[in-house]
Amino acid sequence: MTKELKKSIKKIVAEIQENSLDKQWVSEFSMRKRERYHSADPSKIYFIKKGSLLVSKTIISSAILDVPGINNMIYEIFAESELVALENISDEKIGLTFELVALDETSIVSIDKEYLLNYCTNKPSFMEILLKYVTLKNLQYEEQSLAFLGSREQRLSWSIVHQKQNSGVGMNNRILSKLSSVDESFASRNIKKITKFMKIN
Repeated sequence: MTKELKKSIKKIVAEIQENSLDKQWVSEFSMRKRERYHSADPSKIYFIKKGSLLVSKTIISSAILDVPGINNMIYEIFAESELVALENISDEKIGLTFELVALDETSIVSIDKEYLLNYCTNKPSFMEILLKYVTLKNLQYEEQSLAFLGSREQRLSWSIVHQKQNSGVGMNNRILSKLSSVDESFASRNIKKITKFMKIN
């Protein structure tokens, strides 16, 4: 995510927060390191004001195949000035649950979906920024899906590069193994080798 886009998102949230007249529309809460927050509320979108999160997203929907042995849980890292649970903007009946785990001291702004969309309707420049954010996220998911067609080494390499470029969050073996969908022992055996190879090339 570009710094300019993150700045724009931050400004939008600050304005929305300032003009909110109801705590149900916008509220703020803090999470301690390793604290967990579970959300299955389809009307909420979350903005990371400070800190970073490991987010596990579980999808239950008739729109996707339920293949035995395929895990329908996706892990992602979100850093400061990013939006979590943006999928909730859609009115499709997709059952999404999110578990947010704080990687450090984290401050989160919870925004009501309808309030956000109404605000964007009145300020088209906000909608444009939101669409840019969604487009970049979709491109990232496409890139990830291509990387995940490869070997375990390729998945781990993609996760290392992506997290280094996009979040700057310090990664440990457990987190990288979840993001790469590989076992932790494989991640711990190969991270140094992959990182060394990347530096050479």
